[in-house]
Amino acid sequence: MRADEFSKMRALDETHWWFQGRRRLLRNLVGKLKLRDALILDAGGGTGFARDELGKAGTVIGLDASPEAFALASDGAGCMALIERAPFKDAAFDLIVALDLLEHLEDDERALREIYRICKPGGYLFVTVPAYQWAWSRHDEALSHRRRYSAADLAEKVRRAGFTLRKLSYTVTTIFLPAVAYRLVRRRSGHGSDLFPVPEPANFLLGALMKLESRLVWNVNFPFGLTVLLLAYREQNGRHGETNE
Repeated sequence: MRADEFSKMRALDETHWWFQGRRRLLRNLVGKLKLRDALILDAGGGTGFARDELGKAGTVIGLDASPEAFALASDGAGCMALIERAPFKDAAFDLIVALDLLEHLEDDERALREIYRICKPGGYLFVTVPAYQWAWSRHDEALSHRRRYSAADLAEKVRRAGFTLRKLSYTVTTIFLPAVAYRLVRRRSGHGSDLFPVPEPANFLLGALMKLESRLVWNVNFPFGLTVLLLAYREQNGRHGETNE
């Protein structure tokens, strides 16, 4: 990812509706899993915006391969390394969170196998990725994405790594149509990502929609959206399958 995009993230991660939505997802995830004193990996954690929410469930270790991200990290902590060669022992973590990480990696399946290795039996993996390859835009290019995903594609890769699915859904659904239209128009013009300051009334409205979605998504599966959300776990006995709530 370009260094200027990390700077944008750091400048907006406290107030922007997108980051507010991600925080609320994590807040609800932590509440749903009822984790206490857990060891958590924030994989590809960038500037560290997610660690405050994750820290409510235990100790958080951030991992990112980008020196630019670490230079801007809000907590000044973490481990600079590739997730494909994670410097951790087997079965180390109770929860591994990968928010918008896999789409940046050359070999996402290798990364998922490594995540499985360092996840405890009974531990969890929580993933978000951008949805639909046909929705590729200047936003993806600015953020150095390699691909976008369908829910089925992501689920199959996570299963092949060894995990059992617990939750699979699209999200960022309420603004899907206008957001896709905007990005498709920008294919021919403009540059940079879609991460920029939003006027307060619009930011408030979008934040409220994300708050609503972050509650509903744990009880329903949205049929489309800008993001694919997945929660999986490593079986205690090493077997895997699927149970989608």
